[in-house]
Amino acid sequence: MAGQGVTRRRVRQLLEAEDFAASLQELTSLPPEPTLKQLQAGLPAAQPIMKWRAVTALGQVVRGLAARDLEPAREFVRRLLWCLNEESGAVPWGVAEALGEISANSPELAREYANLLTSYIWPQGNFIEFGPLLSGAVWGVGRLASVHPELARGCCALERLAQLLEWPDPAVRGMAAWALGWLGDAEALEPLGRMAEDTAVVELWDSGELRRATVAELATEAIEKISNTI
Repeated sequence: MAGQGVTRRRVRQLLEAEDFAASLQELTSLPPEPTLKQLQAGLPAAQPIMKWRAVTALGQVVRGLAARDLEPAREFVRRLLWCLNEESGAVPWGVAEALGEISANSPELAREYANLLTSYIWPQGNFIEFGPLLSGAVWGVGRLASVHPELARGCCALERLAQLLEWPDPAVRGMAAWALGWLGDAEALEPLGRMAEDTAVVELWDSGELRRATVAELATEAIEKISNTI
């Protein structure tokens, strides 16, 4: 039976493997529907590296699925979106991050769902008030912007991210600064410059690595990135 060998144990072994690049190759070769189910189950993992590897793998598997048949890929994205609905009763840890990673990997899905993704960081939209989940949504918008900056700008990402630079939760501020760097918009330079004294330390998944940085450092990196693109 197709997918019978895609067990939670096997997917966990692949996410834990030292050679994660090889794991990604195997994960993308497995039947996509059961693989996506097991990867989604890994999003609330207690170990951050496991969560982020699940996020990364989801983006890769959905990209392959969308290239073959867009409709089941859409259906999976809709299931993730439902998890962010309070009525779902789901535990949405890692879901917004997964949506951002999927959007970065699939241009078709990015065009269809980018506006919804950015609505989760907008108080007049589907705003996520809980800080740890909000920072994940901000990261997701940044991940979208890292590959599709024009699309993100078209969804008002600049305005929605800039207003979060003064958010009480440092993780939200840090993710917003990081995300603004990918937009490459000079309008972000002035608010980012005001963050030079923000020494709060946050954890960030960036370019396949988990790293720690102060909010000020992330703002400085964003300023440099923008300055190099304008």
